[in-house]
Amino acid sequence: MEPIGHLVNSGYSFKGLCRGALVIVQAILIAISVAAAVSYSLRYRLMLPGRKRTLIKVTAASALALASIDDAPITLVVFFMTAGISDAYLSREDDQGFYLAIVTGVLAQVFLCLTLFSAWTGMDAPLIAVLGLSGIWIGFFMMTWDRLARTRFMIIGYSMGVVAVTYMALGTTTHGQLAVVGMFFYLLAQVLMSLEFFVLKSGSLEFRVGAHIIWASYYLSLLMFFVAFTT
Repeated sequence: MEPIGHLVNSGYSFKGLCRGALVIVQAILIAISVAAAVSYSLRYRLMLPGRKRTLIKVTAASALALASIDDAPITLVVFFMTAGISDAYLSREDDQGFYLAIVTGVLAQVFLCLTLFSAWTGMDAPLIAVLGLSGIWIGFFMMTWDRLARTRFMIIGYSMGVVAVTYMALGTTTHGQLAVVGMFFYLLAQVLMSLEFFVLKSGSLEFRVGAHIIWASYYLSLLMFFVAFTT
């Protein structure tokens, strides 16, 4: 019996070592993600498009995707991956990149909806929530409709995705509603980014300050979603 007990204890020790190694790797990936996000905000956000700028931006979301593989739902992992792809397209800052970013952004919203649905508990006043969220985007469209031109229907579709994701987040209770906090930052980033694209003048003080607020809000939303579903 002693050799068997020794083997069992060895097995538990091996599992403990593997688990410890995974925790260390996860911590390293989180550190890489945060470092990339801070670097992008302080140095690369307002620079001209380039490969290094795109790589730094994509690393922020991609590292979180790798860090969440062991603990989070697979839908969250895919959300981070598609969000990173959308970031890559958006960093090109041309029309084709913008259209591709919208398409992959909608795909990312689908996977985020599925993730939030796994923690869905419902809400007391769903109609009021939908009307309130819709009101935000109706006000935005009233202000920017003439500027949207060819992108109107794409932006409407994307906005409907944002409303759906926000609605799902409001019905979750994951770990002290961290998902709701993440959704607040995500929604803030989307609204401000829309103003950046269609209202603010490029190079203005509002544009430059807003650029940093948008990235900070967006990355904080990713971080909150990560913490909500991995702890």
